[in-house]
Amino acid sequence: MSDVTLLVFFLFIVFWVYSIISVYRAKFKEEKQKVFWRIAIVFVPPLAFFYLFMKKNLILK
Repeated sequence: MSDVTLLVFFLFIVFWVYSIISVYRAKFKEEKQKVFWRIAIVFVPPLAFFYLFMKKNLILK
């Protein structure tokens, strides 16, 4: 595998792990949303990118 492929894979894993940790630590507006994002990110890892962009609207400040 090329260096670029490994770099992209590594970055994807980093975003995925960050999203999982963020979902478990954050206080969501609704508990149902938290459950949905937990399941979604663990079983469908590409949704981690969507979570990063939607995080602002989901979490209590």
